[in-house]
Amino acid sequence: MGSNSCRSLRPIYFLIAVAMVFMCIESAKGSPIGVPNLSQCQLTTDTSVVPPLTTIHLNCCLPIPSGPVVDYSFDKYKVNTTRVRIAAQTASDDYIAKYREAYTLMRSLPQDDPRSFSTQANIHCAFCNGAYKQEGNDSVILQVHFSWLFLAWHRWYLYFHERILASLLGDPTFALVFWNWDDQRDGGNVIPAMFLPSNSSLYDANRNQANLPPTLVKLVPGITGNDSEIINQNLNAMYQGIVTNDNAELFMGGAYVTGTDLANSTVLNAPLGGSIENGVHNAMHFWTGDPDQPLLQDMGTFTTAARDPIFYAHHSNVDRLWDKWRYGLPGGPRADHSDPDFLNAEFYFYDENANLVKVNVADALDSSKLGYSYPNVAADDLWVNYSPPAITSGSAVEAAVSSGAPLVGAAPENGTIALGSGLTAIVDAPGNQSHADNQREVLVIQGLQVTRDTFVSVLVFVNLPNANSSTSTSSAEYVGTYNIIVDPGKTITTNVKFEIGDNLQRIGIQNDQQVVISLAVKGTQPITIQGLLIEYE
Repeated sequence: MGSNSCRSLRPIYFLIAVAMVFMCIESAKGSPIGVPNLSQCQLTTDTSVVPPLTTIHLNCCLPIPSGPVVDYSFDKYKVNTTRVRIAAQTASDDYIAKYREAYTLMRSLPQDDPRSFSTQANIHCAFCNGAYKQEGNDSVILQVHFSWLFLAWHRWYLYFHERILASLLGDPTFALVFWNWDDQRDGGNVIPAMFLPSNSSLYDANRNQANLPPTLVKLVPGITGNDSEIINQNLNAMYQGIVTNDNAELFMGGAYVTGTDLANSTVLNAPLGGSIENGVHNAMHFWTGDPDQPLLQDMGTFTTAARDPIFYAHHSNVDRLWDKWRYGLPGGPRADHSDPDFLNAEFYFYDENANLVKVNVADALDSSKLGYSYPNVAADDLWVNYSPPAITSGSAVEAAVSSGAPLVGAAPENGTIALGSGLTAIVDAPGNQSHADNQREVLVIQGLQVTRDTFVSVLVFVNLPNANSSTSTSSAEYVGTYNIIVDPGKTITTNVKFEIGDNLQRIGIQNDQQVVISLAVKGTQPITIQGLLIEYE
């Protein structure tokens, strides 16, 4: 080829090089979740759990205000008074009357008013059950559960819901209550009395009638025993789910960015919900919803959960526990995610003037800047300082091997493993391998896949080869529970993580090279996994 030909190709090579650099820059940019196009909405679909099986189509599409979108700032939404969210069981008669009046006013608004109770409930349905596609990737549904978005999205949801109620009352000091279900001593662990009278705006007929007071809440679905045994199992559920999971991914959930499809994720890139969402949060939704209703509604499914006023008190406690995890546990302050894809994620909500407001995650991380606070709860000490007793001594590996338990390693060497009613396996452990001080020993259930046609739980135990779905969860051998909320027809594939180092130390097997892991399934929904891995993270 002549020199002139070479010179004629140089501009092409230059353009290719520029294009490649541009592509590299683009791929390096973050891709936080953005606000969707509200004009492009689809019906949500839910399928009954209780026979006869029927498919239900619901319109959860949100009203589009005529005015411009407001970009949230602390200057625009100045804090003039700090609202204090109190425990529901401590509310006075006067406060309960005010609370009822607030919801009466909200329920009386036209359904198409962005501030109405109907629209407020639809916000949860819309962003949790597939009414909108992701901005920037319109082939993927937007979902604010199962990831690091869960806590921040719900904090903003409560923030604007509370502002609307306060505005309707004309009382800027009005604050939501929190359902103190983790309180196992001072009356929080039953449905609060203020939500029970049927002539009240706080009432919802679609609740589990078998779980009305004095029935104690069950923070692990299906646990049994007398009240004392239930309380101890509840305390351990809090300890294992909140206290021991001391890094952001374990507690808050994993990364979720534009293009991530929760319905089609793989073992390698699956995001995961955090321990607070997968554990006690989901358990309380299931415990409250009516098992005789087609969708376990209202609280038992994303589609209808926010139709029950107790939803907002439930999530107020979840929000309180985020602050407790951040600032109030042993070892000093804990850190939220710092990834720009987390901090820059954006959401839409409606304010007290029916404006559509765009917010981001970063502005939600300090609740004091949003103008509300929670009182100290003395009963928290019971679960913060809970010391689950070990009921085994020494390794159970030999006994498990003799009973035929298989060795299960990391994916993909196992293929697909069906859990059935449960699985007991031998799993390699790091033992006394050196690790950084900030690393935690973590059990990863890789590639757990289930179609969410019915509610199902996976209970995890260590060093208990015979553990099953009826085994008590009050001991150090109980690691945690992954609860899957009903959403019929939709499949989730995820990596589920549990901090396990505290359990191994309490049992005295922290230096062992292999341990026994038992997965017990509550429910009839088929579940498969791809592998089991214990590593320092």
